[in-house]
Amino acid sequence: MLENSKHIIIIGAGIAGLTAALSLRHFGIRTSIYERSPKIISAGAGIQLSPNANRVLSRIGVLKEISSVSIRCHGVKVFDYKSNQQLALFDYMKFKGNDLFYFCHRADLVGILYAACQKLEIPVYFNKKVEKIVNNKAIFSDGEALPAELIIGADGLHSNVRKTIADEAKPVFTRQIAWRSIVPNSIKQGDFSHVTLAPKRHLVSYPIKDGSELNLVLIKEQDEWQPDGWKHLEDPRVVKENFKDFSGGTAEVISSIENVYKWGLFRYPLKQSWYNDRVILIGDAAHPTLPFLAQGAAMAIEDSFVLASKIFEFSNSSVAFKEFRRERFPRVQRVVLASTKNAHIFHLSNIISRRVFQVSLRFLSKFFPHLLVKRFNWIYDHNVTNKHYSS
Repeated sequence: MLENSKHIIIIGAGIAGLTAALSLRHFGIRTSIYERSPKIISAGAGIQLSPNANRVLSRIGVLKEISSVSIRCHGVKVFDYKSNQQLALFDYMKFKGNDLFYFCHRADLVGILYAACQKLEIPVYFNKKVEKIVNNKAIFSDGEALPAELIIGADGLHSNVRKTIADEAKPVFTRQIAWRSIVPNSIKQGDFSHVTLAPKRHLVSYPIKDGSELNLVLIKEQDEWQPDGWKHLEDPRVVKENFKDFSGGTAEVISSIENVYKWGLFRYPLKQSWYNDRVILIGDAAHPTLPFLAQGAAMAIEDSFVLASKIFEFSNSSVAFKEFRRERFPRVQRVVLASTKNAHIFHLSNIISRRVFQVSLRFLSKFFPHLLVKRFNWIYDHNVTNKHYSS
């Protein structure tokens, strides 16, 4: 194990950074966190937490608090946009009843992780934007140069730490734009995620908080480039116009949108290098993922625990980093590729292809419903906490 006297710092106080700090403390390793924002971000939208992430959150001692502000997800229902008919049911309660799937507000999750860090006296410093890393020193925008034995880059999609590891590859616009909104749950949608499919478009909705609100994610293919990131305000009329042919309850929730944010979806080349001698990346800083499997946060949470376990196991940081990448790269690569594939499946526009796909979904849902859920066992049954030492 790396000596506790050594200074480990984490750049970024989001889900990845906070979970990494708590995971390191789980293994008895102290660290400190540096965040560019002036405070913990309380804004955001919904997030889905699958069992593979929740096993980590349980091991580091925060799942009880998270469950108290979350809704247990019972499964996924898939609908056709025009007829509003149900095409498939992924029944988690029937086929994965011992596993925990949650709907949560991202701000609640981050708040709980931050409170856990405070309770454990893990320092979090705000207004600390890292500009670059030189000779194992984090250089901040305020001029401070902070030396560290190890630096963990958990600073997200637009990571400055990543520039230390390798040359930046230009992301590719996927020709898809997404919108996020939170609306009243006027249709009384229950404890299921709804996925409504249309040619070149789809909508995902699920309840959050006490069930009185719905988190909406709407995605549409278009050639026009849109800014990367999700903090760009959109005129609600634009969204309503693009999804005006949706029917039933879906149409009702779309009509209720008042505040909405947009972002362009970009595909980032999966980097082969995630670390150098003393600096390593986790989460979106290492492997940005499209949102079509709801696994971006889960991969960051898994990363955090695995990295902490490797730092605990190996006194040599180079060995720890090498073992971390060896274990995580195949897993993350598979998730990234599967998410990209889902984007195509969701947006089938050829009438014959759509019909075949819909008939297949209905057939499986009626006669082999377990196969729909089993298809994703490789994601949900993964348990990084069983592979590693406990403190």
